[in-house]
Amino acid sequence: MISGGVSPARVLVTGFGPFVIPGEARAMDRRHFMGLGGMTAALFGAGAAEGAPAAAAGKTLADFGITPSASRDQSSAMQKAIDELAASGQPIIIPAGCYRAAKLQLSSKAVVCGIPGLSVLTAPQGSPVFESLNTGDVSLRGVTFSGTALIARECRNLTISDCQILSSGGDGIVCTGTGLFVTGNRAAACARAAIWAEGDGMITNNLVNGPGQFGLRLGGPARLGTLTAINNRIDGAAVGIGVSNSANGYALISMNLIAGASKGGIRALIGDQLTGSDLTQGGSEAFRNLAIAANVSV
Repeated sequence: MISGGVSPARVLVTGFGPFVIPGEARAMDRRHFMGLGGMTAALFGAGAAEGAPAAAAGKTLADFGITPSASRDQSSAMQKAIDELAASGQPIIIPAGCYRAAKLQLSSKAVVCGIPGLSVLTAPQGSPVFESLNTGDVSLRGVTFSGTALIARECRNLTISDCQILSSGGDGIVCTGTGLFVTGNRAAACARAAIWAEGDGMITNNLVNGPGQFGLRLGGPARLGTLTAINNRIDGAAVGIGVSNSANGYALISMNLIAGASKGGIRALIGDQLTGSDLTQGGSEAFRNLAIAANVSV
């Protein structure tokens, strides 16, 4: 898996190796989940666990009636689990299985963790699995999605890492705000942009495959923010990286490898319209808000 360059503090959040037992994941009984809940409480700090309401301590999704591989929509039960667990300082751990859910609201401090490749959430066309608005310190890690994974607006300190997007009829991930960190994700066949970020943050070490309008899209019509896009691999999108030419912000785009981009490796945007030449082949001198260097488009 592509390394996300995660700091040691974050490794505790992403390092769920002791819990990932693919051959046995579907056979876990209640005692396994209870043990897992206790271990995660230790990882995330005893203070949070001690301060949590007794009713929420040690709970798993199974306690809310959520069933892996169920064909029915489980949005209501999942929302209840997210609200209660996040409020009590507990991570929301999604066991192996397939779940149908849409427009789940993530509040501040919500930490959602899955087993990469095994915890699969599916939303209907036109709806994201998760939404988050004006929140802080939200983390989404190790979850696989069919459809749009997340639409987050004006969030602070949002981390999306080690997730997979199998396909989407729209965007894969959309996030705006400050302290955005999108790293080590894999996205395939997203019709619009695999990752669309606007605001202040870093998009790094992501792998994007398959057709779509953009591999990465940076900024919107009125705002770019201060964004770094570095060391991403993009293959098959019409435009590898589309970046707003809004004067409200600055972007550093470097060391990205882009293949098969029929409309250009890196292109500036006025609103939704492409402008200028392919910036991997020329320079960014015409755009004072862009620093582009050492990218490869083949």
